[in-house]
Order: sequence, then structure tokens, then C-alpha cells
Amino acid sequence: MLHSTTIISRSSASVLSRLQRIKSQYASTPHTFLFALSAPTQSSELSSLVDTLMDFSSTSSLGCLSAPLSSGCISCSIALFNPRNAISFRSTIAGQEKTQVGRWHAFRRKDERNEEDLTLLEGTVDWDRLWKSNSRRTRKDLPDELTRLDAEHASSILYFSDLSPEGLSSAISESFPGASQLGLLASSTPFITGRPVTLFHNQQILDSGAVGVAFTTPRSLQFDIPDDIQPLGDPLDVTGSEGNLINTLNFSNPTELLLSRIRAAGIDTTSFTAIRFKDDMEFYLSVLPPLSPSVSAPYQLHAITAGDPSRGTLSLNPQTMAPPAGARVQFFHRRSVKPLSLETWRDSASIRHGTMAFTTVSSLESLRDGGDEEGKLKSTGEELVLENQFVVGSENGFVLSRAGECPWSCTAPGCIASISNSQFSRTQK
Repeated sequence: MLHSTTIISRSSASVLSRLQRIKSQYASTPHTFLFALSAPTQSSELSSLVDTLMDFSSTSSLGCLSAPLSSGCISCSIALFNPRNAISFRSTIAGQEKTQVGRWHAFRRKDERNEEDLTLLEGTVDWDRLWKSNSRRTRKDLPDELTRLDAEHASSILYFSDLSPEGLSSAISESFPGASQLGLLASSTPFITGRPVTLFHNQQILDSGAVGVAFTTPRSLQFDIPDDIQPLGDPLDVTGSEGNLINTLNFSNPTELLLSRIRAAGIDTTSFTAIRFKDDMEFYLSVLPPLSPSVSAPYQLHAITAGDPSRGTLSLNPQTMAPPAGARVQFFHRRSVKPLSLETWRDSASIRHGTMAFTTVSSLESLRDGGDEEGKLKSTGEELVLENQFVVGSENGFVLSRAGECPWSCTAPGCIASISNSQFSRTQK
């Protein structure tokens, strides 16, 4: 990495000034340019920032609109890479469409026959065919830029995607089994730019697909959860699952097991807001490391979106495949989400030097509420600059996989996944 900076500021003029200084510094150095920007309130400010970022590099530039990292602030992250070991690409591989609440739809296309083909007797879903349909990707499905990359030379692949990344993530996993991948699901921008998401590729503004960089130098991937997400009870074994559903844990009703742990922890189960699976995603299922079953740190973390005490089935994030039978798992819970602020990033121990990190943030509505932090910034004009770090957030979460791991998505606010150079191992002070 030639350079990386994350700027969190209330002043678009200050952000522009810093960008111009960095641009001048690297004007004569060939580079691949990566950027992410949270939209300011004023459209004129957004236009100025986007123009500057799109004109930053004369060779290759990739970016997206993201979520702010602190209430009331503009967040702008940039990274410059040596093009010899950072291969940029643009993907148009289609992914799985979103499901509709209350009824399974394999696709949102108007072709009813496609939906019926995945349905068995009595309206049940052929989960095996459905999930395997997304994994039948070959090297020829890759973007042209990646087909020229030898699988053994790819270390990690980082990208910004629309909200259906399954096609690309599957193709990467199949074609580069020894590489890690980390993809941010770009922020939703229908009320900002009129596009569902907003991606940038050189001088193009896009509303679908993905843009990214493949690295050939050694990099490690790390996943961290925030301190306010706490375990509920002891680990359990998955004994039955299909699609995004957990059917049995320890050969028992998984919803009842969760409820018993909720009661044991003294969490109120009588009020209307006690178990808010869908709205606040307060309950999670973690997958523990497969080679270290005694370690309780989550290897994966999936939001529990619904539970049925009578049938017992637990539903996970609909774009996530449930852990298979034999996996070691544990319930986790969070009572409330801590709002992001400048202090979050000043004190973060998860972000190391030389790191590119993606994080899930709370809904944009809650971030725009502002609160005390916004008032403080108005009065002081304070900003935070994270040198040698590239940190980007989105309310839509991110997708990741380590070498040999099936890609999965994380939507839990506060979770962070990062890729860093192996030479950088110290924690930022």
C-alpha cells in the first residue's frame, strides 16, 4: 500500500483540502486508487467531493458511496496501491435477489416458472438446489481482469458491491480457493443519487455490480465483534440445518434453547419489545473456529431474524447459509447498539496500521439523528484523521471468507472485518 487515510470531518472544505494535498504528493507515482465517501447533507458539497475523487487518479480509480462513521460527519477514505500487485476489476455477475418477508421467493423475476422449479410438494423449498444454484460459478464467470490472475498468486480480494454479491463472492471462492475476500455492500442511495447503490469505476458512475482490487502480496483477514455483543449460555452443536434455517441444536428445539438462555440471563421476555428479532437484530448465532472448539471468540456471526417455538426453527440472515451439522455454535445477545462517534475510532483496538477495514453501522436514520457528538463538532469544528488506515462503513453490512471458507455476510452493527499487510502487526496507539 502506497498510502491510506480515513478522514472524519464536518467540513467538506477541510476534506477537499486534504485530498488535494495527497493528490499532489502522488501525482507522479503510478497507482490504483480506491475511495469511499459518505454523502454530505448539501448536494453541492457531494458533487465537489465526487468530482475531486473521480479525478484523483489518471490510471485506475474505484469507489462507492458509504455510510458516515460518526453522526453528522462526512467520512472519506482513500487508499493508493502499486498497480503491479493490486489488480483492479469491474464485475457484472448477477447475484441472488432479496427475499420477501413472510414467503420464500427464490427470485424476484417475473418468470413464475423459475420460482415453481425450486418448490417441492406442499409448498416446501428445495433448499439444496437453491443454495447450490448460487455456487455453480467457474473461472469463466470472473471479470476479465481476474481471469488473467493465477489462482496461486491471489492473496486477497477486496470489493464494493451492490446488495446481491452472491454471484461474485461465489466465483471468487471457486476460482481462488486459497485467497481471502472482503466485500462491502455499498450504502443504499435512492434518496441521494436516485440509484439503489452508487459505485464508481474510473469515470463511470454505476448502480449495480461490483468494483474491486485483487492483491498479490500476502495479507491477513481478521473478524472482530464489539464488546457490547455478549454470549448467551454454553456452546452447542448443530445437528440439523438447511438453507438459512437452523432446525435442531444438540438434537433439540433451537428456539426453545434460545428462550431458556434468555430467561437464565434475566432478559425480560414478557414485554412487547423483549425479543425483537427482525427490527433490532439483538440476537445472534456465532460459529466457533472449526480447529479450536475450546475458543469462544466467534469465527462467524449471523443475525437471528425469526424463531418459531412450536416448530423450533431459527431463521438466520436470508442471504447467509446456515452452518452445517457438526458445526460448533453459540448464542449471542446485545441489549442496545452503541452509537458511533469520533471516540469509537480513536479508541478502537481492532483497527491496525496498514489496514483496510469494513464495518456495519446502524441505520442511516439513527446516525443522522446527530445527538451530543454532532453538537460538539458544530461548536469545535473537530475532525479525526486516521493515517495509514482505510475504514469504511455501511448499514448493509459486508461479506467475507477466509481461504477455503464459504462466503458469508455480517449485518451486526459494530462488527469489523479487516485485511492488513502481514508486515503490519502492531495495534494503533
